[in-house]
Amino acid sequence: MARPKKNIDELRIHQTNIRLTKTEQEFAEKQAALSGLSVANWIREAAFSKNALQIKVSPMHRAYYRQLVGVATNINQISRKINMSQYPKIYSELESLKSILVEINKIFHK
Repeated sequence: MARPKKNIDELRIHQTNIRLTKTEQEFAEKQAALSGLSVANWIREAAFSKNALQIKVSPMHRAYYRQLVGVATNINQISRKINMSQYPKIYSELESLKSILVEINKIFHK
């Protein structure tokens, strides 16, 4: 059985050619690859879609992102506890470090 014919409105019979600089072409190719589309389909989606284009994230990048979120969460928890004075020795060391950095900043920005 043959594939059903498309409506005339669904056929892509019109062609528009555009000229791109080398930089624009490289950008389009990079974005298309990140989106998992061909350059033509990426340009079509970018031009006519109301939604932002989605970038396909590789499993490796997803794992790195998860690790980065974990590190950021740990830093946030540590800084919150230090600011709540749960670690007074670390807090006092950070305060003295801050005063030293302020003095260094004054020297270099006279």
